[in-house]
Amino acid sequence: MLKIKFFFLLIFFSVFTFAQRFGYVDTDYVLSNLPAYGNAQKQLETQANNWAKEIGNLQSVLEQMQQELETERILLTKEKIKEKEDKIQEKKEEIKKLQIKRYGPDGDMINTRKKLVKPIQDQVYNAVNKVAKRRNYSFVFDKANGDLIMIYSDPKFDISEEVLKTLAPDLKSSKGQRQNNYNKEKNNNSINEKINLKK
Repeated sequence: MLKIKFFFLLIFFSVFTFAQRFGYVDTDYVLSNLPAYGNAQKQLETQANNWAKEIGNLQSVLEQMQQELETERILLTKEKIKEKEDKIQEKKEEIKKLQIKRYGPDGDMINTRKKLVKPIQDQVYNAVNKVAKRRNYSFVFDKANGDLIMIYSDPKFDISEEVLKTLAPDLKSSKGQRQNNYNKEKNNNSINEKINLKK
C-alpha cells in the first residue's frame, strides 16, 4: 500500500515538475561580486569604526572616573563619595543610551545599512525578476545562508486570494488594498531579516 502511494506521489511531482521551470540564485555570491555593494560595506565599516571609537572614548572616561574614586575614597567625605558615584552612574547611562542609539534594533547601524544596502538589494531582485521572466521560470529560489527561499514566483500560481475567500468570504476590502498592505509589511520584514543576516 505504501509503495502504491509513493508511486502515485512520484508521478504527481514528476508531472508538476515538468509543467514548470525552476531556478535558483545565490544572492550572497551576486552581492559580494558587485563593486557597489563592496563600496557600501566599506562605508558602513568606516562609520561603525567611528561609532566604536566614540563609545570607547566614553568608556575610557568612565574607567578613569572609577579609578579616581577608588584612589581617593579614603580621603573623601560621604557626600563627596556620593557625588562622584552619581556622576559615574550618569556616565554609565550615557554610554548605554549611546550604544542603543548606535546599535539598537532601530539604531544608526541598522538605518545606515538600510540606506546603503537596500537600493543594491532592490537592483538584485529586479534583475532576478527580469531573468526569471526572460527564461520563463515559474519559481526562483535564493540559496544564500544555506536555506532555499522563494524570491520570485509567477502570479498565476498564487492561490492565496482563493484560500482567503474560502476562509473569509465576507471581506469588504478589495484584493488590491489587501495585497498592497501585505506587500508593504512583508517587504519591511524581509529587508530587516536580510540586513540582520548580513551583519
